[in-house]
Amino acid sequence: MSTHGIVVGYDGSPDADVAATWAADAARVRGEKLAVLIVAEPMESPRSPSPPEAWWAEIEQTAQATLDAAGASDSTIERHVGALVPTLLDAARGASMLVLGSRGHSRVGELLLGSVSQSAARRSHGPVVVVRNARASDTSRIVVGVDGSEPSMRALGFACGHAAVTGQPVVLIRAWKPPHTMPVDKRGDIPASLSETLLEEEQAMDRSLAEARTSFPEVAIEGELIATAADQALVDASSTAAMLVVGSRGHGAVAETVLGSVSHHALHRAQCPVAVVH
Repeated sequence: MSTHGIVVGYDGSPDADVAATWAADAARVRGEKLAVLIVAEPMESPRSPSPPEAWWAEIEQTAQATLDAAGASDSTIERHVGALVPTLLDAARGASMLVLGSRGHSRVGELLLGSVSQSAARRSHGPVVVVRNARASDTSRIVVGVDGSEPSMRALGFACGHAAVTGQPVVLIRAWKPPHTMPVDKRGDIPASLSETLLEEEQAMDRSLAEARTSFPEVAIEGELIATAADQALVDASSTAAMLVVGSRGHGAVAETVLGSVSHHALHRAQCPVAVVH
């Protein structure tokens, strides 16, 4: 955990309230400070370089009401003027995580997934948690996708580190997509080459499990090997998760050039908060 605490971006939107509430709960459980950032981009008019005091006061009042309702005792509300994403990322440097709502933070309402959330997840050097209400409110499990890449192993470390203080169980998911057509012989057996690949996938998952259990003996960690594409496997698993954790990139065919296709898909389709770890 970071001594700099948790940073959450806030703009007064309903999604920002959800994000602030989630961040307040996480900060309380983790024993960290919470900084709520209200960022205003400079006005185009040289006579109005920043919003009027009434605008700041209204959003601060809304933010404080949300924090009070969440029982956030060790929190601050900060005003910043500047380009939105760079300002958020600069303020969150060294923090344990940057928390954002899945929509909001834009002039057009971020109709699909907030471009701010997407851009922050792509450009941040630290974990970014994009919050939406979990579909399954009665679950506590943290799901993390692991494919052996360094970002995915850092994602596993983040998931287990968070679970170590929250008491949540962790489910490691490794996805392996078999060929579209599965050849079998007359006895119904699959080719030896496919059996070897499946065995290698199981062994890789077992190694990841063993490493995580050694590093975090206090956390209940299980593993699942799922025979489908990684993005679909993780989105499906998110329907019964309290949080989904993914690495920023993986072993994609084009090296996941911008934001990894799996993490990109998770940000758009997951049914619970998503943490993207670099």
